[in-house]
Amino acid sequence: MFNINVTDVGSVNVHTSEKGGLTNEQVADLAVSKIVSISDSAPPHVRQQANTFKEHLKKVLYHYLLLARSEERASIVHILRSNGQKEMAEYIRRL
Repeated sequence: MFNINVTDVGSVNVHTSEKGGLTNEQVADLAVSKIVSISDSAPPHVRQQANTFKEHLKKVLYHYLLLARSEERASIVHILRSNGQKEMAEYIRRL
């Protein structure tokens, strides 16, 4: 006999893109929406403070997403150069 438990997974956000992956801003939006939620019944001053925090957090995440992608490209360029793939490394570096 099987016993199946069902759990609530919460809300799901979906972002789509054309001709490439998600932008840094879209990824930051996804992260912020998972980190910060604001109750509809919260007092106005609490909602305003939470929204201000949410916008600040989005800017911080966006900055570090840019940095992470840049550092990842730098690591790939280094590996390619180390393996004699200088032309390919230059293409990647220019992205």
